[in-house]
Amino acid sequence: ASPSLEPAMKTAAMAVADAAEAARSVANTLSEKMGEGTLGKADTSPVTVGDFAVQAVVCKRLMEAFPDDGVIAEESAEELRKPESEKLLGLVVDAVRVVVPSATAADVCDWIDRGSLREHRERYWTLDPIDGTKGFLRRQQYAVCLALVCGGKPVAGALACPNMPPSLEGEGAEGPPGTLFSGYKGGGCYSQPMVP
Repeated sequence: ASPSLEPAMKTAAMAVADAAEAARSVANTLSEKMGEGTLGKADTSPVTVGDFAVQAVVCKRLMEAFPDDGVIAEESAEELRKPESEKLLGLVVDAVRVVVPSATAADVCDWIDRGSLREHRERYWTLDPIDGTKGFLRRQQYAVCLALVCGGKPVAGALACPNMPPSLEGEGAEGPPGTLFSGYKGGGCYSQPMVP
């Protein structure tokens, strides 16, 4: 059954690479104070414009390729839909438009909420929009993490690390940042530079 996982891996790689571009655009505009670009969760961890934008892009890409697959992700658009969050929603939509120019505010909220699966399924995706929020806020290391789970086990996935050099030593260590990792059960793992 491994060959059937290759399309899932390729979709995951494309989704996290696109989402990483949206995250990069947010990171390039971060202010030092970050007050207008974050919300506090109940556990006091920050949710950034980047988290929302990444989740929207990934969920859109998964919906296009695998419309029946559910997604377990971290964020909800509930706060973004409130009138007092209009400015924050605008920032999220601007970030998503870096890779989906036609995105509307309603589209973005719907795509974010596509990550609201909470019941068990035989097949689903799990997403950590920005793993390493503090690294993201500091413009250091963070990752966009996505995995396909079948029968309770991860079987395919991808990880985009927008600030990681393609090589940590020797040739290429000084090249443009961004590394994309992907793999699937029975098919191996791959690493390649992210094209800005």
